[in-house]
Amino acid sequence: MSTPEPASAWTSVRLIAAREITTRVRTRSFVVTNVIMLLVAIVGCIVAAQFVGDDGPKTETVATQGVSPGAKASITATGEQLGVTLKLTDSADARTQAADGSVKAAVVAEPGGGFRVYSEDELDSDLEAAIKGGISSAAVDAALQKAGTDPATLQQNTSVTVERTKKVADDQGQRLALSYVGTLLMFMMVFGGGMAVAVGVVEEKVSRIVEILLATVKPGHLLWGKILGIGIVQMASTLLFAAAGFITATATGLLTIPSVAGAMLGVSIVWLILGFLFFAALYAATGAMVSRQEEINSASWPLMIIAMATLYAGIFGITSPGSSLMSVLAWIPPFSSTVIPMRVATDESSWFEVAGSCVVMAVVTAIAVWVAGRIYRRSVLLTGARVPWKTALGK
Repeated sequence: MSTPEPASAWTSVRLIAAREITTRVRTRSFVVTNVIMLLVAIVGCIVAAQFVGDDGPKTETVATQGVSPGAKASITATGEQLGVTLKLTDSADARTQAADGSVKAAVVAEPGGGFRVYSEDELDSDLEAAIKGGISSAAVDAALQKAGTDPATLQQNTSVTVERTKKVADDQGQRLALSYVGTLLMFMMVFGGGMAVAVGVVEEKVSRIVEILLATVKPGHLLWGKILGIGIVQMASTLLFAAAGFITATATGLLTIPSVAGAMLGVSIVWLILGFLFFAALYAATGAMVSRQEEINSASWPLMIIAMATLYAGIFGITSPGSSLMSVLAWIPPFSSTVIPMRVATDESSWFEVAGSCVVMAVVTAIAVWVAGRIYRRSVLLTGARVPWKTALGK
């Protein structure tokens, strides 16, 4: 009887990955967690849309009594500058209208001079500023005219225009929001998927299932199959979460730039995959070096610190994307996985930087996978105490 030929490397990796996918997708915790995450994405976008809302001017009705036409025109103009559209109505009993809530506020000229403003509730700060600023401006204009000075000429001579030397895209805020969300999604994958890889390695090591598996497949194939299987499940879950949020944000008007969103999505996915492979390989190596699940957290704290530093680089770098520090971190893995999307969102990154840093990240990720594979092969069958670095690296 002829001996069956050993399975090819791709077949072994594919079978291991399929096993990981099937095992994890069928668990109740996976289903419940993803349902909760989908609800969080949908409800979160709906709530955010209510708070963000329309940034257009607000319209407020204000009753006036004894206010001159010039003062009313000045109040209206000041309100427009503050983003509040005012509808002024003359009333013989403005105070009563304010008291019963039929108008937002009432401006009443007092017999001895000056004005009194009435409102049922606490007066909105913008509305209060519009009324006070308008009345003050009208008084100044009247004084200037009395002194023989044209207010319009004075305003023209003292006007100040602020202009940015660098053009900022109108959609930059949304692009930054997308890069920020992409950074958070990547670290959902890193922390969730990376820890799942480490836990899976330890479980197989403790139960000695790994000894049975290594009798038929090579350690490298087993490692890659586990990383790819868990990575595919985590990626599908993350993209489902992102798609639910994207669709809801578009439907509610929270996101209005699908073309830019597509470009940002492409950049984010590339760096998401590279970032996950980098950390997942190191988490797998960490899992292979310990013999109990209780030891994973203490053994993986250096990875946690690096991951958190990478996350913070992308988040806090939003305030100064064009700084020298961000320009340097854009070329240093794994920080580039969060810095590059943020710099792309702000038009600070060139295509040369994007492509070059991607190549650097890919090379460093390949080195991390090679080192992790070496540690995995030398440690996964060693039980008992934690495997020392000298033994793990084969020095």
